[in-house]
Amino acid sequence: MKAMNDLETQLAVEYDAVLRDYLDEFGEAALKRAYDLGRRALADGLGILDMARVHHEALLGMSSRVFTSEERMQRCERVFVESVTPFEMTHKGFREAHAALDVSEARYRELFENANDVVFGTDLEGNFTSVNPAGERLSGYALSEALTMNFSAIVAPECLEAARRARETKLCGKEGTRYELTILAKDGRRIPLEVNTRVIYQQGVPVGFQGIARDITERKQADRALRQLNDRLEDEAKRIAHALHNEAGQMLSAVYLALAELASELPGAREQLQRIAAPLDQVGEQLRRLSHELRPAILDDFGLVAALEFLADGVSRRTGLIVTVESCVEGRLPSLIETALYRIVQEALTNVTRHARASRVRIRLMRTDQMITSSIQDDGIGLDPARFSAQTGGPGLGLIGIRERLGGLGGTFSINSGVGQGTALEIGIPLETAQCTKLGGRRCEDRFDRMTARWIAPG
Repeated sequence: MKAMNDLETQLAVEYDAVLRDYLDEFGEAALKRAYDLGRRALADGLGILDMARVHHEALLGMSSRVFTSEERMQRCERVFVESVTPFEMTHKGFREAHAALDVSEARYRELFENANDVVFGTDLEGNFTSVNPAGERLSGYALSEALTMNFSAIVAPECLEAARRARETKLCGKEGTRYELTILAKDGRRIPLEVNTRVIYQQGVPVGFQGIARDITERKQADRALRQLNDRLEDEAKRIAHALHNEAGQMLSAVYLALAELASELPGAREQLQRIAAPLDQVGEQLRRLSHELRPAILDDFGLVAALEFLADGVSRRTGLIVTVESCVEGRLPSLIETALYRIVQEALTNVTRHARASRVRIRLMRTDQMITSSIQDDGIGLDPARFSAQTGGPGLGLIGIRERLGGLGGTFSINSGVGQGTALEIGIPLETAQCTKLGGRRCEDRFDRMTARWIAPG
């Protein structure tokens, strides 16, 4: 038997004293000291065999009278059991933790293997380290093939920059790494995915990424169909607006000419004919207004800002609202974005005039590095957040149409409001998602994340 080290020697001395006290006094205090010795030995890195050796040396130092009765032998056994109890409890904790870990790993493996979404892992360079069966089915690459590939090998070239930025953003500890990209399957198919990733750490050092990707082909098809529907609606609105402006206008002009001719032939009826012309003037004004609101020619000819200013002026004159338009976007936006934002602002102003009891409305149009943003803010009575939200919608808010228009462009919106606090509709359209052309003009100082704070109604 090897010699005891200093730590074991000191432990043996104290253990011998505890054993003798318990044999003499038969007290619980001695058992408590034996338990504490076991805890200290465990903390010092000793094991059960070390405790057994200490117990054995203590028994050897006892006189033969210790072994003269079964009761005294049981007392010695009780001291030893108490001293190794901390080891048993620790071992039991390890067993339970290991069993829980086994269960957790089994659940994760089941989710990994059976998930409908793609679950994958890469190292920091983008080399695949794992891919679940859903990823194999979607991409067409077997696991053995995928583990020899880099993430960039299956990403469409136009999406590589977005993927790189998302990786850098996540490594910097920032949120917001959910993004869309298109991959190229083994058979050449282009598959749009929504991807969300997290960094994997080992001892505080990043070693790779784990991601979940969802096939959004159906969503993209629905968005495309929705855009086509909106395009057809806009074309129809343009046709109706043209008919109101030209055909109905020509008919009114013919009526005016007929009245003028009749007035020249019947001088005595001139006053009555003038009274007939007055409501015709109102009809003509209403037709021009409807024509502009259905599809303002100014939107096609001069762009969104000019169209919003024209719309704001018309609403102000009809309702008495003070409507202001502020913009730091110069130049033209793509037609899809201009049309969508014009219709959303138009719907928002309609809601304000019908429901808000407001006196002022402020429309803002901005551009940040990656977003076209807009806000429509009023100082009206506000909404009860419990009844109305951008997620659930509410009567009279027209949120379904707004959501559909923005959905086709990858945009988002939110409503910030409270009873008596006014209402702010905040809109964002990603430039990349909308395939927006580069805009000229100065950069806005206000960023979109500032707009998401609750708006305080202007004084």
